[in-house]
Amino acid sequence: MDRRKFLASTGLAAGSLLMNPVNSSAARRSRGKKRKMALVGTGIRGVNMFGRDLLRQYGEYVELVGLCDINPGRLRYADGYIGANCPTFTDLEEMIRKQKPEVIIVTSEDSSHHTVIIKAMEMGCDIITEKPLTIDEDKAQEILDAQKRTGREIIVTFNYRYPPYRAKMKQLINDGLIGDINTVEFHWNIDHSHLTRYMQRWHGYKDHGGTLWVHKSTHHFDMVNWFLDSEPKEVFAYASLDRYGKNGNFRGENCRNCAHTAKCPYYWDINKNPHLKALYADNEHHDGYIRDNCVFREDIDIYEHHSAVVKYMNGTVLNYSLTGDTDYEGYWIAFNGTKGRLEARIEGYPQKDYAEITFTPIDRYTDDKPRIFRVDYTRSGHWGGDVLMMDKLFKDPDMPDPLRQQATLRDGVMSILTGVAARQSAESGKSVQIKDLTTLKPQAKVG
Repeated sequence: MDRRKFLASTGLAAGSLLMNPVNSSAARRSRGKKRKMALVGTGIRGVNMFGRDLLRQYGEYVELVGLCDINPGRLRYADGYIGANCPTFTDLEEMIRKQKPEVIIVTSEDSSHHTVIIKAMEMGCDIITEKPLTIDEDKAQEILDAQKRTGREIIVTFNYRYPPYRAKMKQLINDGLIGDINTVEFHWNIDHSHLTRYMQRWHGYKDHGGTLWVHKSTHHFDMVNWFLDSEPKEVFAYASLDRYGKNGNFRGENCRNCAHTAKCPYYWDINKNPHLKALYADNEHHDGYIRDNCVFREDIDIYEHHSAVVKYMNGTVLNYSLTGDTDYEGYWIAFNGTKGRLEARIEGYPQKDYAEITFTPIDRYTDDKPRIFRVDYTRSGHWGGDVLMMDKLFKDPDMPDPLRQQATLRDGVMSILTGVAARQSAESGKSVQIKDLTTLKPQAKVG
C-alpha cells in the first residue's frame, strides 16, 4: 500500500462520521488512570521518542494501546523495539474503532499529518502531533475547520521552546530587559552531513515535507513568534538549490546501489546501523520508501539556501536565514530593543556545560553595563528540552506553564504559515501577506 492509498484507507475521502464535541481537556487530564494513547507513524522519531522512551519514562502515566503505519514490516519491528505489546494496524480507522484511544500521537510523514489529525479528531481523539503541523495553507485550513467542528484539542510538540537557556531568554524579554524589540537576527546553519540526511529521505520533495522552509524552519519561526508574543504579517524571501539534486555530476540508484561511492562525499552505508537497517532497509519492499536515496537525484525540489525578511504585526522585523551548504553546524539569534541587545550563540555542539546569553545596553557609556547570563547546558535531548516537554505532556499536563511553552493549534498554524509564505515568495518574487493564507488572522499580541 502506498502513502496515498493509506490516506484513502482512513476513510476521509468517503465521508466522515462526526463525533459530538466533548470536554477534551478533561479527558486529557483525567487523574487516577493511565491515558490511552496510540501512535501513528513508526519512523525513527515515533519508535524512539514517542515509543520506547515514552514507555520507559512515562509508562506509569501512559498506555500505548495501538501502533499504526502503512508498512507492516516496520510495524512488526516497531512493536518489538518499543515493547508496547499492543495491537498493530495499517488502517487508522480500524485502530481507533477497536482500541478507543483518548489521544493520537502523530509522527507520520509531514504530508499525511492533516489526514491523520482530522480523522482522529472526527473519531473523538485529542491530538499530540510532531512538527510541522502540516505542509501548506490548504491543509492547515482543513485542520482548523475540523477542530472547530469537533472541539478536540491539538498540541504541537515544539521542543525548541523548552531548553533552559531559551526559557531564560524568554524570561529576560518578558521582564523588559531590552525594552520594545525592533529587529531580530536569526541565522541557523546545517552542515553537509545534516542536510544530506534530508536530501536522502522524503524531505527532499516539496509535496512530502513542504521544503525546509516548513519542515525545519517551522521550529525557528515558532521560536520567534513565541519570543515576541506576536504573529507574522508579511514575508519576502529568496531560496536556491545549488549543490544537491540536479547539480550533481553523477548519480546512482541509492547509496547501497551506486557505482560512485568512492568519489561521492555523501556516501552513507545504512546497513552499518542495525537499528536503521531493521527499521527501514529491511522493510522498504512493503511501501517503496528508500531511506538512503541518492542526494543527486534530479527530482529533488527543496532548497539549501534560505533567506527571509518577516514583518510582524507588532512592527518587529525578523532577518532570517537557514543555510545548508556549509560545514558549520550552529546558530545565533539576537534581539535589538529600545534598551539594548540580547544575543545567544550556539556554535556547533559545545562541550562546555553552560550556554551564554549576552546583554549589551543601548548606550555602553551609561551605568548599565554589559552582562552575561550563564545557563546550564546539555547536548542531549534537544539541549535539555525534550524531557521538560515530555513531563508536561505525559507526567503532569496540569503543571503551570508561565512562559507558555506548550504550543497550541494556533501556534502550529502560524509557524508553518511563515514558511509557506517564504516558499511562495521565493518562487514568485513577491511578498506574501499571512492574512491571505487561511481564515486565522495574525495578531499583534498573543499569549
